[in-house]
Amino acid sequence: SDSNPKWFCTLSSYKEFNFHELIHLKTNSIKPNEYIAIWEWIVLLEIAQQCVADQTMDNIHKDKLSDFLDKNFNGLKLDMNKVIELTKKKGIDAGVLSLIRLNANNSSDTKSVSGTYVEYIEDLKENIILALKESENRYTVIFDELDDKFRNDDIYKSNITSLIKITDKLNDIFFSEDIKVKVILLLRTDIFYILNDPDLNKIEQDGALKLEWGNTIRSNSPLFGMILNKIQKSVPEFENESHDSLFLKLFPQNINNRKPNEFILGRTYFRPRDLVTYLNLIIEAYPDTAYFGYKGFLEMEKSYSSYLYKEIRNELCGHISDQKIDDSFLLLKQFKKNEFTYTEIKRYFDSKNESFKSIELEETLRYFFDFGVLGNKQYNTHKEKNFFSWAYRENIKIDFDKTFVVHLGLRKELSV
Repeated sequence: SDSNPKWFCTLSSYKEFNFHELIHLKTNSIKPNEYIAIWEWIVLLEIAQQCVADQTMDNIHKDKLSDFLDKNFNGLKLDMNKVIELTKKKGIDAGVLSLIRLNANNSSDTKSVSGTYVEYIEDLKENIILALKESENRYTVIFDELDDKFRNDDIYKSNITSLIKITDKLNDIFFSEDIKVKVILLLRTDIFYILNDPDLNKIEQDGALKLEWGNTIRSNSPLFGMILNKIQKSVPEFENESHDSLFLKLFPQNINNRKPNEFILGRTYFRPRDLVTYLNLIIEAYPDTAYFGYKGFLEMEKSYSSYLYKEIRNELCGHISDQKIDDSFLLLKQFKKNEFTYTEIKRYFDSKNESFKSIELEETLRYFFDFGVLGNKQYNTHKEKNFFSWAYRENIKIDFDKTFVVHLGLRKELSV
C-alpha cells in the first residue's frame, strides 16, 4: 500500500442542474423514493470520475470504469445535465462493467450489452468498491448549490429526499466495506425542514452536521474569529497577534455610538458571507485604509442592505411565488415603520386592500418572521430592558401579540 496516501476532493455544483428532467428517469417506487435509483447512478458516476482521475490507482476495475465512462459519456469531466440527457436518450452500454458477472475468466470476447441505467447500478457500484478496495487514498464528493433551483413542489422535494436517503445508504456501504469515500450534501436548513419523510429524522441525528456561527452579539463571536484567522494567515505581521488586540486594531471606532461588533453583527444573519460582503464593500471603497472605520460602515450600509435584501429574496424564492414576495416587501416599504404591532399593520393592510391582493397578511408575517425579515420585541419590566427574538438565532415561532421589528440590515433598502 502507498505510505503517502492522497486525498481527492471534488466540489460539484448543481446550480444549473435541471431537477425536472429526472421525471423521465424515475422508477415505480413509492413516493418520495422514485428518484433514488437515478440519484444513486449520479452519485456513483461522480465517484467513478474520481477513481479514473486517480493516477496512483492501477487495477482492472479502474480500467473498466475508465472504459465505461469513455464509451458512454466521452470520458471526464462529466456534466451531469449531459449525463441525464444521454442516460435518457439511449441505452447504457455497460458490457465492460458486467465482465465480473458475465465473464469471470476475463476472456476477451465480452459481449456489448445495452440496457437501461437501472440494470447497471449494481455493476457500477461493485466495480467502484473493488477498485477502491485496492487504494489507500481518500475520496470526497461534495454536492453544492442543490438549493439554487429550489421550488416548494413535489418534484423538487422528492428529488432532494431521494438524494439524501441514497447518499446516507452509500456512505454506510462504503464505511462497512472499509473504503475511504464520503459523499457530502450541502443544503439550507429551511429546505431540509420542509421535507417530509420518516427516515430523515434518523439521518439528521446520525449523519448531519449543522454549521452555526453563534447566535448572540458578542466581541468573541466565531464569525469575527474566522475573519481574524483569515487576516492572520494572509498578513504576516499579524501572525502572532492575539485576537483581542487585532480586533481593536482593525475595528478601532464605535459606529453610531454602538460597539463595532454590535453594529455589524446586528446587521447580519450570523453567516460568514454577510460579514465578508460588508467588509469587502468597505475595502473596495477605501482600498488604502489600514482599518475598518465608522465612516466606511455608514457609507456602505445602503449597498450592504441591498445585498442582504437580495439574499432574503432568493431564499424566499420557491417557498412562495415571486408576486407574493414582491407584494410583501412592498407592504413593508409603503408602511414605512421599523417597529409596529399586528393591529397597526392590519389596519394599514385593510385600508390598502386593492394594492396587496396576492398576499394574506398572517402568511406574509409568518414567512417574514421565519426568514428573519422581522423579529419580535418585548419589554421586560423586571429587568427594565427590551428583549428581541429572531428565528435565525433560536428555534422560535412568531408571536402576534408582541411588537414586530424590521431587521437592521434591511432597513436602508426598505427605507424604514
